[in-house]
Amino acid sequence: MSNAETFSTNLHTVKQFVETGWPVAPRSRLVQEIISVFNESHRFTDSYTFFYDGGGFYMLAEDKETSETKKIYVREIIERTSPVGKLEGKILDNLEGWYAQKDEGTALWISPPYPGKYPGWKVIFHQIAYTLDGAKVLLNGADLFKGPQETVLSLIHQFFPETRNIHSIEAVRSLLIKPDDNFEPSKLLERIKEIDPDALAVNQKLDEVQLVERATYISELIYSRADSGFVAYEMERLGLVGEHAISCAGGGKTLSELIVDGLGMEDQYGSLEFACPKCGGTNSRPFGQLMSNCQHCGANVRC
Repeated sequence: MSNAETFSTNLHTVKQFVETGWPVAPRSRLVQEIISVFNESHRFTDSYTFFYDGGGFYMLAEDKETSETKKIYVREIIERTSPVGKLEGKILDNLEGWYAQKDEGTALWISPPYPGKYPGWKVIFHQIAYTLDGAKVLLNGADLFKGPQETVLSLIHQFFPETRNIHSIEAVRSLLIKPDDNFEPSKLLERIKEIDPDALAVNQKLDEVQLVERATYISELIYSRADSGFVAYEMERLGLVGEHAISCAGGGKTLSELIVDGLGMEDQYGSLEFACPKCGGTNSRPFGQLMSNCQHCGANVRC
């Protein structure tokens, strides 16, 4: 596919985002999702922070109605029913177990291409870190690249000898790699850059302030119910859509899509959040599941 064709496909995907998940995303996350389209379509590194408690990893989001900060648990919103979703769900289970037992360290996994869903490879790094007040968090970084299957498998075997008996890219998809203290991520990224010179690009197009300002403007258009074609046009005009393929819209997000794309708040039944018609309380339901009773007053909500 030529760059022009990929660019056109990206604009179509953006229109799908505008017509489906983006209008119901929390305000603080919608801006980040728009920035993620910019990063992914220009092959820039994207990153997110996960927090952790007894319920597992969670992300912080601002409620678009109350402006209050709330927890969104990763295991409750990622898609785990498709073949890819099931495999990446195992990554999350292993990652939470690893994180709970470690005070420091790095883990990573490599997500292969998947027809109709993932246009290329992703290498996803997880680094245990601490905030200024001493809270333990997980930093997640994702880099996208392209390369022949055999070349990438050889690269994995070279850096991680324990994987040399693995020759299937689907086996790679569910493998959480826990390298020793001598592992240098920069050397792996250097080799990836040799395989795909377009990978690991440095953003020289927009500074952070410009990027946030433009993404915020687009988010306001979306919340004002502007036509999806106009929103896509404005994103193109403002340089927010690049020529490298982005993941296709549709369905819930897998773990790798959540890290790369951000937080979407809907599934096949609609929004994951809804107000109880009796008490007005906001209910949050797990991805792919319906609810019978309000979490606050117990009223029959049947949604």
